[in-house]
Amino acid sequence: MQRLRSGCVAMIGVPIDNVSMDEAVEAIENGIHEGGFHHIATANVDFLITSIHDQELKDILAACYLVLPDGMPLVWASRMMRSALRERVSGADLVPKIAELSADRGYGIFLLGSCEASSEGAAEWMALSYPGVRIVGRCCPEIQDLDEMDHERILLQIEAAKPDILLVALGSPKQEKWLAMHSHRLKVPVCIGIGGSLDILAGMLRRAPLWMQRQGLEWFFRTCQEPARLGARYLRDALGMVVYMALQLAASAAQKPGHWMNGVVMEEIGSTTILRISGRLTGTPVANFEEEARLAVRTGRHLILDLARTTFIGPDALGELIHLAYTAKKYQREFWLTGLGPSLLRLIQAAQLKSNFRIAPKASDALRRIPATEERMSIESGKDWALCRVGGRLIPLEREVAAGVCRQVLQMIERRPHEMARDHREPVAQG
Repeated sequence: MQRLRSGCVAMIGVPIDNVSMDEAVEAIENGIHEGGFHHIATANVDFLITSIHDQELKDILAACYLVLPDGMPLVWASRMMRSALRERVSGADLVPKIAELSADRGYGIFLLGSCEASSEGAAEWMALSYPGVRIVGRCCPEIQDLDEMDHERILLQIEAAKPDILLVALGSPKQEKWLAMHSHRLKVPVCIGIGGSLDILAGMLRRAPLWMQRQGLEWFFRTCQEPARLGARYLRDALGMVVYMALQLAASAAQKPGHWMNGVVMEEIGSTTILRISGRLTGTPVANFEEEARLAVRTGRHLILDLARTTFIGPDALGELIHLAYTAKKYQREFWLTGLGPSLLRLIQAAQLKSNFRIAPKASDALRRIPATEERMSIESGKDWALCRVGGRLIPLEREVAAGVCRQVLQMIERRPHEMARDHREPVAQG
């Protein structure tokens, strides 16, 4: 699963992708062509505040293919951080674009969640607005906790429909956790949590006038419609955003000004790559640094970032560090930050990222804690591609032979203990 090279901004521990609406739609189509599983979240302030005390949600968002900025407060906050997001990309605006894409390219859409009236109404609205749209299935499970849902029935319906895009309207964080729970089972290339978008398209909920949307007052309009449900939540989110964003901004401002990054020094020790970064890590140099770091992890190496000479880390770099930590975890590699001075440690703490990283005083301390590399074998595949990963080596395979390779390796693994036991039992020939 390849991420867009668009950059992202870390806000209160969540990496928000800096993409336009058109780029988000392009990424969706790329995900369909690539195959596999691509989870897209449409994140608002509530996502950020909830993730502070919900580590599971925080980890899910770090693993997403895209986390879209669904709310003007996120755009405003990014401008205050001097890493401005280009625009708001809301679920309610994205779903019509997906319907248009389906009508143009024939991609199948499955609607999961909301009530029957909203689901049916949204499907009818898409069909009227975008003739040719392919709604291949709908499912409206009753409102239940995750552990009480009939997951098998839902999954079988989705599998039978064979959609290219799954739109999940179960509400957050339930929809994100449902998708993460079934990521290994879902054979849908692109899965998107869309919250209350179906209710809006069906006319069950009125949307704020365009001028209120542009001024960031849609929350006020929605609160007037549902004061009992949304009033307390929006108040909590607003207070949390002010407090936690102020802490992150203050910690960022307290960093040493320093000079622009003057390069990355790479050192390889055994199965570990150490990247020593000097100066400021923000702006254009982040992409080059990220490429080197991600390549090291994908080729099977543990990674240590030595930040002893780093004077400044921007919110864009923090976002990339979150993704690097997830990539290392995915490839079963160690990822460490070392040499952080007091100002950088305060920034990590204020940005709610302490739980994301393993931190050591020096690179040598991290090296002592990294275990010896073990050879691991796995198969990763899409519609028309497959890779065999042994340790850190990636070996291209024909899609058709991947399953056969797996069977042969498993047979070898199962046969080896029996052969060793047999060799142990056979008497040694006497000379």
